[in-house]
Amino acid sequence: MTHRGRRPGWRRRLTGLSLVVVFVAAGCGYPGTTSTTDTYVAVKGGSISFGMSQSPTGCNPHTPAGDTPGTRLLLGAVLPSPFFVSSTGAPAPNPNLIIQSELVSTKPETIVYTLNPKAVWSDGVPITASDFEYAWTQQRVDASTGAPTVSSIAGYKDISSVTGSNGGRTVTVVFHTTYADWQMLFDNLLPAHIMEKAGWNPTCSTVNPAVDLSGGPFEITSVSAQTVTLGDNPKWWGTPPNASTITVHIASSSAQLAQWMSSDFVQVALPSTITQSFLNEMTSLPDAQSEVDTSATLLQLEMASGPASPISPDVREAIALSINRQSLVNLEADWALPSIQVANSHILVQGQTGYHLSPAPATTVTTGTTPSTTSTTIIGQGGTVNFPTTPVPGQADALMNAAGYFRSDGIPWHSAFLAPYSLHIVVDGGDPWAVTTAQIIRDQLEDAGFTTSLYTVASAATAGSVLADGFADMALIPRTSTPYLSQTLAWYTSVLGPAGENGSENWSNYDNSQFDQLVQSASQQLNPDTATATYAQADTDLWDDMVGLPLFVEPSTLIWSRTIGGVVPTPRSDSLLWYAQFWAVRHSEPTNNTTPSLPGQ
Repeated sequence: MTHRGRRPGWRRRLTGLSLVVVFVAAGCGYPGTTSTTDTYVAVKGGSISFGMSQSPTGCNPHTPAGDTPGTRLLLGAVLPSPFFVSSTGAPAPNPNLIIQSELVSTKPETIVYTLNPKAVWSDGVPITASDFEYAWTQQRVDASTGAPTVSSIAGYKDISSVTGSNGGRTVTVVFHTTYADWQMLFDNLLPAHIMEKAGWNPTCSTVNPAVDLSGGPFEITSVSAQTVTLGDNPKWWGTPPNASTITVHIASSSAQLAQWMSSDFVQVALPSTITQSFLNEMTSLPDAQSEVDTSATLLQLEMASGPASPISPDVREAIALSINRQSLVNLEADWALPSIQVANSHILVQGQTGYHLSPAPATTVTTGTTPSTTSTTIIGQGGTVNFPTTPVPGQADALMNAAGYFRSDGIPWHSAFLAPYSLHIVVDGGDPWAVTTAQIIRDQLEDAGFTTSLYTVASAATAGSVLADGFADMALIPRTSTPYLSQTLAWYTSVLGPAGENGSENWSNYDNSQFDQLVQSASQQLNPDTATATYAQADTDLWDDMVGLPLFVEPSTLIWSRTIGGVVPTPRSDSLLWYAQFWAVRHSEPTNNTTPSLPGQ
């Protein structure tokens, strides 16, 4: 196990750029004995098998049904984006689609994209401004009268026009409201000429080669219930991918992925979660490499925080002060990645630019609504909030007493009329980290005198909806962060609409005009340093009102065989298969072989 620089992880690395294996012929030590040295050389062509444990759920990643990790991951190899999130978690331009993107005016904000003149869809139709305009018209507002058809209107609702010129190869986007995170827009672009016939929200439960035409290095050649085959796109104008095909296999569990890796059925594996036994098994494989790192997913205990919330700010803070977050990290995450710390932000995740580890205490901030209580929240370096990581029972009891609840003689918290105070927590059953963490949280809260019930549902969206509809007091769900911090508008404001619509994930029903003003101002601030400072200030409001208790960032791992070169882990984005164009099959060949290795392999 090694650790490099600022990218801690559980890794098994090759020595140098190629692995040399020495075999000595029989008759060792006798005259005439010779030794043959083999080396692994990356070559063009061949097929690679990739295993993942999250299924694609639709053919349009911009609809609620298709906006899932499995769909986005697969279509990252197919659908073009002006910008993608790099392996470091930062936005990076895609020169295969855009030659240039430029902010030419701030009043009004105007972005001009110059498209690559060679860019075409896999059916030969040019990629033009019409594809950008279609994406905008469909996502600027969800006009449906039934079920939502748009995963988010963020950013698109702020655009006043999208026009093309220069034969459609120049796209001019004008905003009526400044939007700093414009680089996130028009990702996973869809072919307008196909979608106008199929409809924005076609009926599909997985990716579809007839809908998801390629504007990337690979195209979808076949789809079945458990397998998707990606072949090199014959119309691709960029550098051809090294492998001819990548066969994607959908596993039912990480245990199945482990079996597939052990038998070489797949050569690259991406589990949605990991166990200690899985990680031990993978790192013990002699022909495998692995990397564990922080993901972009924060596990958080959301709390009902709207005006009609059944739990007051004092009670929310008492709950938070009764949970041993350090113990949660030690039990749930530390074994996989010792560098993981208790989360100290609602907006940023550990490993993300701007996140500050273990902030040094600086300024005390009064929290809760009871003036007599002792403050527990302190502002650290960089504006990060440092809330206690271990329980503070005395203060939690004082807050509960101030809220009108009592506890004596081993009886759980109750009102003056002896009515028990019960907490209902809904849990995202689709997130294994949430499922196992929920049991520990329940035990901790019951030890602190809270009668607690757990309810497990299928997804984070379902859990959030249960909380938003008032059927639970808290929800244990993951929040996936991106480099684009305007996502905070969706998480904690009603700017996009009611929770569950237009991309709004304000499951707690948080309603704070001061906070809304802060994050709207930050989302319109084109100076990133100023915006980051404003978001940090907004995060303080979330701690003051205890909208949710951040727990820890979930670990992510990638495993790959030494027979595959060019693998680039992307733990904080869904761009893994975009980088699959660099994956290459490596063959063992004698050192006197003249076959040149591919660049960078």
